This record gives sequence, structure tokens and C-alpha cells, in this order.
Amino acid sequence: MLNLSNCKARHKVIDAPAPDAARCPRCGAWAPRNEIRSRFYWIPDLHEPTVVEVRAGCYICAACPPGDQWFMLLPEEFRTHRQYSLVGHRAVVDLVRNHRMSVEEAAAVGRQVLHLAKLDAATVLDWLREEGEAIDTEAQRKRAVQAFSGELALDEVYDSGWYQLKATDPLNNLELMCKLERGTPSEADVRRFLLELKDAGIDPALVVTDGSVLYPTVLAEVWPHAKHQRCVFHFLKQVNEDLGRAFWEVYQALPKPPPRKAGRPKKRGRPRADGRKKENRRKVRKARFLFLMRESRMSAEERQALTDAIAICPRLGVLRRFVVQLHELFGATTVSHAQAEQRRQAILEDAEFKDLAALSVALGRLRDDDLFARLTRYLDFENADKTSNHVERENREFRNRQKTHYRMRSRRSLCALMDLLTARHTVPSEPRKLRLRVPAEQEVSKAA
Repeated sequence: MLNLSNCKARHKVIDAPAPDAARCPRCGAWAPRNEIRSRFYWIPDLHEPTVVEVRAGCYICAACPPGDQWFMLLPEEFRTHRQYSLVGHRAVVDLVRNHRMSVEEAAAVGRQVLHLAKLDAATVLDWLREEGEAIDTEAQRKRAVQAFSGELALDEVYDSGWYQLKATDPLNNLELMCKLERGTPSEADVRRFLLELKDAGIDPALVVTDGSVLYPTVLAEVWPHAKHQRCVFHFLKQVNEDLGRAFWEVYQALPKPPPRKAGRPKKRGRPRADGRKKENRRKVRKARFLFLMRESRMSAEERQALTDAIAICPRLGVLRRFVVQLHELFGATTVSHAQAEQRRQAILEDAEFKDLAALSVALGRLRDDDLFARLTRYLDFENADKTSNHVERENREFRNRQKTHYRMRSRRSLCALMDLLTARHTVPSEPRKLRLRVPAEQEVSKAA
């Protein structure tokens, strides 16, 4: 440790308890005090640089082997070989972990605000690594497994030549396991990852993923009894892209104003048919996003703008009606497979939908029986999450942190960051469990 006694800073002195004998922290034997020494530490202070001199007893344990006999009885805050107290250490690490600062920004705040002189970004990075490596990941995983709800969310994220497989419990907001490797994942990599989850005690009733081809075959092998839920959010996102292209097909069919003729234009104030056509196209174009919105999220002005656009372009009204029925199909009012199938068939058999060529791609997706079965697995349960958004949010958090912590690119740093992000979620005292949905006819018979 550096000698800070001659630094230009305010000095404080702390006399730690120094009994005549103390237990050795390695073997537990009693050791006599040999002398009293001083150690110096930078401590965080908002006013000026401050150095603390800690006077503590030094002891020599006769029971320990040579080289490990000497120890010092320091207060817990100063049990470190670094020149900064543990309070300063934790304050700077929290700037990165909880306030999403980069290590450079955290080091600058440590120097300029907390007056931790000469604090370097490399030191902060070392602290972060140590914090991540000190986390008991096995104990954290065991607690998460015990609280597991029964629903598993899977996703992968890619970052600068690395990929990360992640498994979460969306109902309890917990990360269960993550795996970091080079390259891109294969089915064999996913299989090994899922088998590790299975060995850890994870036995899901429902597994939700996006549309990646990595999962269906492997899930059927590892957990043949588990239901595989295809993410509804990603499906609707695909359909919205189809509908976006459908809008432009409808829009291009609107009457267009003729090209302006050469010569002097007509006098101002006279009504012009091409001007009305141009204004109508502008109003319809303004609704190119509105017709995809949910009714509950639209303002009064947006509703009126959509109504005006539909009055000008009736086929836009057909697209809007398709969107409303699709949201109803996957919405909260659909509570059984029979009801979902009934609403799907109503969409597929609608004459206006069939006649509109622009809807053919979206209808084709909805017509896929196997895909629709995977999209509605959540209806077997009362409280299932029908999207993979939870695990994707965790991956986005990791990616956003990577943009900030650009120094964290080695395996050691990445693993430490992953462990820190995992540990920020606490296991709830009363974890939620996935509940099977009781069919309505069974509820009636029980009541009778």
C-alpha cells in the first residue's frame, strides 16, 4: 500500500480496538499483539481530499505456517490492500452498477466529487470485476430455481463476436442462467444450455421463445411434456410489417392529381380538383401509423384523423378492421382455445379481407395451423406471459450496458457484468406460480 501520510489532504486519525490477543482470521487460534501500526486510506468526502490514518494492532499467529503468521486487526471498512476505503469502493461501483455510468465517468466523479485522488478507470474496472466474481452465482441460482414459476423464457443476444444465451422466469422477474461463448449458437449449443438448466432443477410447463429455429426441436427433446409458446409480440410485429406494405398498396390506388401543365397557373381562390386529391392523399398518408394503433392508446385528435382518412379511403377501413380483430384475437377477452379459433375463423372467412389482395400475406400467416397452435399455448394457463419480452428486456439491458462500458470486452469482464446484472434481481418472498386454466364447464360443475 502507498504511503499517503505526506499527501496534500486533510488528515483524520482512527484508533481501532487493539486487544492484547486476537483470534487469527485463518486458523482461529489466539495470537498475541506484536505492535501497533498505521495504515492510510483515501475516503470519499464532498468537500476536500481526505486521508484517514487507521492505527490498529498487529499480531503474529504461532499456529500458522511461516509467511502466513502476521495479520492486522482492522475495522471492516478498511480491510483491503488498496489505498481506498471500502466505502469509497462501493460508492464508485454503485455509480456503474446502479446509475449506468461508464467506468471512465465513475472514475471522474470519484476524483472530482468524492475527492478520491488519482482514481483511475482501470481501478474501477478491477473493482467491478471483483464485485462480479464475489457474487455466489450458485446460491443465487438455487434460490431462483426454488422460486421458479413454471414458465421459462429463452433468447440469445450477440455482441462483438460473442453470443449469450439467457433463460429467465418472467412471472418472478428472475434470471435463471446465462451462457457466454464465442461465435454464433447452434442447436447443439442450445441443447447443452437447456440440459444444464434441467440438471439445475428447472422443469417448465411452458417455454416461450421468439421465432428462432434454434429452439423447437431441442425443446421437444429436453422437455417433451412442456408446451412451447411462440411470442405473440413478435408475431404481431411481423404482421404489422405486412400491413405496412399493405397500406402503401391501398394508398397508391387513391386518385392522383394530374401533372401540372406548362404555362401560367389558374387564379388563386378557384377550386381545383387536383388540389382536393392532393389533400386527400396527404390525410390518408398521415394515417399510415394510426391504423395500426390500439384504440386505448389513441388521442381524440388521432381518432379523428383516422376517421377522416377512412372516409376518404374505405379500403383503409378494411385494414383497420383487420387490425382491431387481430388485437381482439390475442387480447385479454380471448380466454379459451375455442374462442380463439372462432375469432381466427371469423377473420379468415371475412369476405372483405379475402377480396383485399394487400392482406394476403397477413392472412397466410394466420392460416398456419401449427403456428397458431404455438401462439395460443398461453390460453392453457391463467397467468402465463404470452411474449418473450422479459428475457429480451434483460438482453437489451446487457446490450445497453455494453454500449456504456466499452472497456468490458474480455471474457472475465463480460462474465462479471452478467453476474452483476443477474444479482440485481432479488427472489420474491412469495414467488408467483403458473396456474392452469380451469375450463368454464368444469367451474360450473364444481359450483353445482
